[in-house]
Amino acid sequence: MMLLKRVQARGPLLARQASNLTFLQLQPRLKDGSRDSRRLRREGQLPGILYGEGSDGEKSKVLVSLAQTDFEREYRKLRTSMANQVYEVAVGDDGAKTKVLLRDITLHPVTDVPLTVNFLRFKPGRTVYIPLDFLNQESSPGLKRGGYINNVRHDIPCTVNTDEIPTTLDVDVNGMHVGARIYLENITFPENVVPQIAPRAVVATIAGKRGLIPKTEEEVVEEVVEEEVEEEEEEYQPVF
Repeated sequence: MMLLKRVQARGPLLARQASNLTFLQLQPRLKDGSRDSRRLRREGQLPGILYGEGSDGEKSKVLVSLAQTDFEREYRKLRTSMANQVYEVAVGDDGAKTKVLLRDITLHPVTDVPLTVNFLRFKPGRTVYIPLDFLNQESSPGLKRGGYINNVRHDIPCTVNTDEIPTTLDVDVNGMHVGARIYLENITFPENVVPQIAPRAVVATIAGKRGLIPKTEEEVVEEVVEEEVEEEEEEYQPVF
């Protein structure tokens, strides 16, 4: 999984292709090593590698670079969902288009500026991690009374057989009280996106103080009966 943080964007807009995949223009680089990488970064380029086997069987390793402004602008739109999106890239102005997933982004330890980014060729059967997005939180009695969402999982590992991958998986918490559990089977997955965990796996809960857990009708009736018995015992005073 990638570690991504917010960076400032600038530069030309990215091209949106007819296939609805974002196109990233890569440039070939002839040298590898820290000295050449520093030179590229001074010129506004992120060094990287195009690797892995694609749908067409191509699996060569190619040294490439990406304009830093292109990466930054895309991240501002998708944040960490960049890791599960399929992009189209071409190496050089006349290169053939190839579908890829972004991988292995390295950030500067102090400034968080991106330093490198790699590109894994996409083919059906790849694994991606899709983040969870909790909807209708304002309609959850448990959250309105001071509870909170306890994430057992922040994202779901999925096998994808399509390049149309959702940026997030929607989880509806409407009407949920403290103590409620959200299972994987409560999430609707699009076609050709298959989760890699069990359907009854808990992905999140509505947590909070014990007093926020709603009582059942039986518990309420038992408490009322006990209070009435205590009052009768206090009123009974035998006379000798």
